[in-house]
Amino acid sequence: MWSDKETTQDLLGYTVHASLLKNVVTNDKNLPITVGLYGDWGSGKSSILKILEEQLNKEDDTVVVYFDGWSFESFDDAKMALIQGIVDALEKDERFLAKVKDNAEGAYDAVKQAFVKLRKSINWMRVLKFSAKTIVPVATAATTGGASLIIPLLLEAFKDHKGDLADLLTGDKAEQFLKDAINAENEEKKYEAVREFRKDFEDLIKKSRQGKIVILIDDLDRCLPRHIIENLEAIKLFLDVPKTAFVIAADSLIVSNAIKSEYKDIIDAAGEEGKNIGDAYMEKFIQLPYKIPALSPKEVETYVTLLFCQSFLDKKAFEKVQVDFANFTLENKFDIYGWDKITKALEECSIPDNLGETVGFVTHFSKIIGNALKWNPRLIKRFLNAYEIRSSLLAQSEITDLKSRFALLKLMLIEQKHIDQFKQLNTWVMGNQDIPKELLEIEDCAEDRGKDISNYQDWNSPDLLKLISTEPKFSEVDMKELFWVSRDNLVDEMSGLSLISTRVKTVFSNAYNASSDTIREDACKKEIKVLSPNELDDLYELLDSKLLMAANDKNAYSVYYFCIMNDVERAYQRFLAVLSRITVSSIPFSLGNKFKDILAKYGDDKKLKERLKANERLMRAIEDRDTTKKK
Repeated sequence: MWSDKETTQDLLGYTVHASLLKNVVTNDKNLPITVGLYGDWGSGKSSILKILEEQLNKEDDTVVVYFDGWSFESFDDAKMALIQGIVDALEKDERFLAKVKDNAEGAYDAVKQAFVKLRKSINWMRVLKFSAKTIVPVATAATTGGASLIIPLLLEAFKDHKGDLADLLTGDKAEQFLKDAINAENEEKKYEAVREFRKDFEDLIKKSRQGKIVILIDDLDRCLPRHIIENLEAIKLFLDVPKTAFVIAADSLIVSNAIKSEYKDIIDAAGEEGKNIGDAYMEKFIQLPYKIPALSPKEVETYVTLLFCQSFLDKKAFEKVQVDFANFTLENKFDIYGWDKITKALEECSIPDNLGETVGFVTHFSKIIGNALKWNPRLIKRFLNAYEIRSSLLAQSEITDLKSRFALLKLMLIEQKHIDQFKQLNTWVMGNQDIPKELLEIEDCAEDRGKDISNYQDWNSPDLLKLISTEPKFSEVDMKELFWVSRDNLVDEMSGLSLISTRVKTVFSNAYNASSDTIREDACKKEIKVLSPNELDDLYELLDSKLLMAANDKNAYSVYYFCIMNDVERAYQRFLAVLSRITVSSIPFSLGNKFKDILAKYGDDKKLKERLKANERLMRAIEDRDTTKKK
């Protein structure tokens, strides 16, 4: 099994990306600068940041702050959490203070005092922001002598900072503060607090006599759209401060869509000119965009090879391989790090049995693996973890031969890329005591590409035929055992569920488990609509799996309904497709109103009507509602 967490252990040759970024952010001529490290979910952004952090920590004149935006996702005020987090990290960093400790007398005290001022600025910004939400509705209480009723509320809200706030909110100052907070000058006070913070932060950097400050922001794209915007606004406070650099790791499409979602009214009012506001915002905000390229077939082969080496070898032997790979990538970025190089690196080590055969077999399908799993490192690792688990299940039945293990890998690739053929093969295998004749015929056609395969046209794809024809043949192993360890997919039909990101699962849960249709529609508008195309595909898979398991699932239909009515990309097409796979007669007739709305939106689409014919009660409900509306 391989860990799914970000790591500094580089099996992808990503050190080259980290090194390039390090050169950019440590070059005095480039500072201040904001770098956007862009890549899809699971592409390795976090690992590059971790490698970059490790490299920067070796620089004597550089202090690094690592901030995980998603870890503060549950905070109502993500903006202030980020600001506070950066300041706290600097204050706790011994290297940040090291240069002033042995310097001129009073320098260290001056820096500590600068931190005190910064905390006060942060508290002011917290109070003013809180006052806009909490104090304005009770303005009458404050202006009529009822301030004492509100002070405890504010103190409780800021109990973590009450040392500073208690001075502000006690005695004669309290009532005046509340009046100031809700009067017409409140906005100006906010701007003043922001200006004061920026000035104090610049002052702190100067007094620290530190060379460079590099702030790494991770997992921004895992946050909700509102929190993405808040984090970006917080980062703005630090931008253009001398000697500082920001590296922000995110999926640029998700961030751009979040901006579009939050400023939808402005975009709609601007018409055509407003369509690209998300991209334009990012272009102004990010000075240097750096896109992680998708893995190539050669890189997938190298990655899979190294993963199995990590699994089979002891720690000391694998370290030899990793060091050799790191040296190899310095001069051979585009070549495969293959088995010949591994055996050379392990000349003085004992190589486990089956490692070479396993690497040779698995890498034979590296192109199919890459294509089936979107050339995504995290998906590849999760797929191989699932393979290891199923191999262990086989071993529980005392099936440990390489033929069965390799056939299992082939079957899982069919399952991942060609789910309908996977199910069809299962039906053939489970419905026969002997080897299914259909399987033998397909293997024969795959072996001799000149043979007529018209009876199995759905199997006529290069990937499938390669998987079928490559040794070991499925007809040579006990396929019933292989399908037994793959039964999880056959039971719930959730193909690839373990490969779906936490973000997509969270967004799906928010919409599917919403307590009302109003909340569900809001989730569709603000969370689902900003997903990337790949993430949308995964979300539709989760929705489809619910309907395939229970065709009367009202929540799943409702999520599809609001996605369709709010023009979420490909929602209607996916909805039509899943309706062709379920028992339509099981759709609750109480959903007639929603189906009527969908039909109206798509001009009584014949395809949808055709699919719904099998449910007479639902069709009557739709027609009754239509008649009622006309009356």
